[in-house]
Amino acid sequence: WDQREQIMADAASGKVSLIDVRTSAEYRAGHIAGAINRPLNNLSRHVAEISPEREVVLYCSSGFRSAMGVMALQLLGRPYVKGFAPSIEGWKAAGEPVVTTEGV
Repeated sequence: WDQREQIMADAASGKVSLIDVRTSAEYRAGHIAGAINRPLNNLSRHVAEISPEREVVLYCSSGFRSAMGVMALQLLGRPYVKGFAPSIEGWKAAGEPVVTTEGV
């Protein structure tokens, strides 16, 4: 799982922005540490928060929403965006921890 390890190291160092594009309820129920929640349905409203020079990694539950988000952000001038193919489900299946924020 080199991609997972690289993403975690890059997110921890601040080199990349890790964005969860699932709904707020899904995010609160369990997300990757260090990820911010920007649901796909309003991702474009937050594009100004995303530097065009910064690498961004999106993830969701299956890969569909993150793929849509990658396309949207690239069209909005953010070329360094990619999806995390294993998604949160692959992350959990590998035994990796998730952070819950119920009630937030």
